Amino acid sequence: MDNFEFINGSRELLDLVQPLWEKLNKHHKISSNYFSDKFRNFKFEVRKNKFINDKNLGVNIDLIKDKGKDLYIGYCISTSNKDLIGEIDSLFIEKEYRHYGLGDKLMKRALEWLNGNQVKTKIIGVVEGNENVLEFYKMYGFYKRKVILEQVNKYY
Repeated sequence: MDNFEFINGSRELLDLVQPLWEKLNKHHKISSNYFSDKFRNFKFEVRKNKFINDKNLGVNIDLIKDKGKDLYIGYCISTSNKDLIGEIDSLFIEKEYRHYGLGDKLMKRALEWLNGNQVKTKIIGVVEGNENVLEFYKMYGFYKRKVILEQVNKYY
């Protein structure tokens, strides 16, 4: 863990998240069986504007930097809204760094921030095609509550 630096902040870190977010979006585009077009057309500016424009949204960003390579290798964005619903909005770690316990560290930091904001409910959305992360989230007490289906446009 000495190789890694954790940087914490808010909206001011969004531009540093962009290259990693784009890799996550590409992963979703490739992994999705039915909605890859949505990810193909999804741009970071749209995602960023959600965090910038909603002044009622508390935003927490944790970035991980490989100090030896001077490279950002992971991030987590958490939010809390006026209804005290907290969300792990986005979490990503570069593939070659996934077995160092960094995801665990990001989740614990995010949950600590959400708890500090006294949220009543904590949620995580998992994209279709990325269900392999469900076991990871179960380690932190997150389980499927409901499944929302969306019609694919090629039908009807």
